[in-house]
Amino acid sequence: MTQPVHVPNESPEVKVMGEAQRGGLKYRLLIDAGYGPTTGIAQGIFYLYDSHTESRHRHQLAETVHVLDGSGKVTIEDREIALAVGDTVFIPAGHLHGFEAEGTLTMLFTFACDSFSDVEYDYGDAA
Repeated sequence: MTQPVHVPNESPEVKVMGEAQRGGLKYRLLIDAGYGPTTGIAQGIFYLYDSHTESRHRHQLAETVHVLDGSGKVTIEDREIALAVGDTVFIPAGHLHGFEAEGTLTMLFTFACDSFSDVEYDYGDAA
């Protein structure tokens, strides 16, 4: 039986995510099988600082992002969408996408899988 999991504020640690050509998107996992059974949810926070741009990529899992702080934009395939606090975006599996911060951009992300390590990022020629 799956048990509740409590994730204290500022725990677990913030990590740097390697990208194809640019460095340094940071993230902190909140709900992940590494911390206890999740029944198919992996969730965390992405941090983009100093007008950072996340390399365009795709993965075979759908993703949702919710803007917690800051502003920026997401490019999904050929569509560019401005992002502000409170906005939520659904990105279907397989769609090419990337994010750009205007200053800082902090987003809650969710994938329908047990662990963030199940998400295989494909930067291909798009990065």
